[in-house]
Parts: sequence; C-alpha cells; structure tokens
Amino acid sequence: MLSVGGVNVRFTGELDDGFREAFKGLFARRYLPDVTVASGDPDVLIERFRGDDFRVFGAIYDVLGVDRYKLEAGVPSAYGNEAPVFFLLQAVARAGMKKSLVFLTDSVSIVRPDGKAVLFVGYPHTGKSTISALALAKGLTVLSTENTVIEARDGKLNVVGGTDVLVYDPSVERFHHLRIPHDTQTRSGYRIKDLSGDSERRNLLREGVEVDKIVVLHAAFHCTGASFSAIKGRKVRKTLWYFSTALMKGLDYYEPMPLHVPMTDEIRANLRDFLHVASSAYSKRMFEAFGGHGEIFERTFGMSLR
Repeated sequence: MLSVGGVNVRFTGELDDGFREAFKGLFARRYLPDVTVASGDPDVLIERFRGDDFRVFGAIYDVLGVDRYKLEAGVPSAYGNEAPVFFLLQAVARAGMKKSLVFLTDSVSIVRPDGKAVLFVGYPHTGKSTISALALAKGLTVLSTENTVIEARDGKLNVVGGTDVLVYDPSVERFHHLRIPHDTQTRSGYRIKDLSGDSERRNLLREGVEVDKIVVLHAAFHCTGASFSAIKGRKVRKTLWYFSTALMKGLDYYEPMPLHVPMTDEIRANLRDFLHVASSAYSKRMFEAFGGHGEIFERTFGMSLR
C-alpha cells in the first residue's frame, strides 16, 4: 500500500509489471505529494487490469468510508502514459478532502527564515517554479513544488504535505546570475531537482508548517518591479475555491476525460471549514503579486538575490 499526501491507497489486480512501483518514480512524484510505502487501513482501493488504453470502468464511492475503482491501464510513464498518475491524483484529492486534507493545485510553499511558510498559488507559467528555484539558491526550504496538502488547525492553515520534485526553467540562472542545484533535466531541457532526500523538509512536514502569507503570483522573466494588491473577504474564498477543488473535480485534464466524482456532505463541510479559516485568518495576509520574479521574491522574503 502507498500513502499519497496522507491518503492510503491499496492496489490489487495485475501488478507484476511494476504498475504500483511506477507511482514512486520521478515523473509521478512531480504531481503526487509525498509518496511513501504505508500500512494500516486504506482510504482508496484500486483494482488494476492490464490494457493499452486507460479507462476507469468501475467506481463506487464511500463504501465504509473507502472509494473503490476498477481501471484498465498500462504502466505509468512520462510522455507515453501519464493518465494513471493524474487519475490517482484526483482519487487521493477526493479521499483527502474527507480527512480534512485539502490538495491545492498549482501551488508551491516555501519556508521563510522565521520558520513560517509562504504559500504561492497561480495558474501555469506565472512563476511558481522560478520563485522556488530562487528559494533553493538562497538556501530556503521548499515544502511543495506543484501540489500542496493543507490542513486547517486552530484557525490557521498549515502545510502538511506536497510534491517533492521541482521542474524549472534554466533561464532563471541567466536572468539572476545564480547557480541552482539540479539532478537531471527533461526532454525539453528544463531542470529537475529531487527534494525527497531533504530531511529538514520531511521533519517540518511531519509537524506541519503554519502559512503566514498567501500570494497569488503573476510574474514573468521580462517584467520588472513588484506590485502587491491585497485580497480580502469573498475574493479569498473565490480564489481558493478553484485551487482547492480543481484536482478533485477533474479540472486538471487527463486522457480520455477526468472522472466526475460526487461531493458528499462531509466533503462540503470540510471545504467550508477550509474556506472559512482562509477568509477569516488571511484577508489581510493574501495578496496578488505582479512583476518580476526577483523583485517579488525579495519583497516577500526580505532577502537580496545580489
């Protein structure tokens, strides 16, 4: 059994071709948070049958609290067979919401020098990975790189999990005259840094890191300066509604089409609690940021890149 972002997934069926193990690989962990071997009771049961085309042909929800799926799929792989990874991400996002674990899409989180986290959200290509790469260059701990697991506790949001593979544009080094560590690269030349071996990161996530500020990012390489605009009240809830429900509702597209999954009263209640905490505690600490990556980074973390 695997744990994905704190959600236990048990696989059965035809597994002797490495299907289950593929979810622990570098490509899968770019999207799946904190994949580890687990024990205990499952939250999700997946029965897998070999096949060339991906399809989910059986889904039963909330049977004794467990979601059950039957699927036909090949072994997950980058470029060739990505759908099983995104399906699993959708399945664990739904199951996580029942446990008050909110899976935020398109998000990264970074620990400030004072020990609290800044949570960045933003649509694709708005600068999240570049900000994360700058954080690595300055020795800060990156908690999540693509999808972030959030838990509301005592009126605050806490980062308790996240993806541990960072993929970033190497142009960041040229623009900011920095050397940033990386392990390998994608086919198109983007750099890859595997953070799974960072023991400090693991220890922090075990306890959870309080979010002090939320930033909706709009950054680009050829922009200069940094402008911050506060987000308050209903707009906090409206903005975070998308990022907190997209994975579960299948807005992160995969072939041939994401599942339409039901929302239970339990899920609705946990979502309301999350959004209530977010709007109550962060109305004066959530901002839209516009400008250049470097200027936004320096303003956010109080650190010079020069």
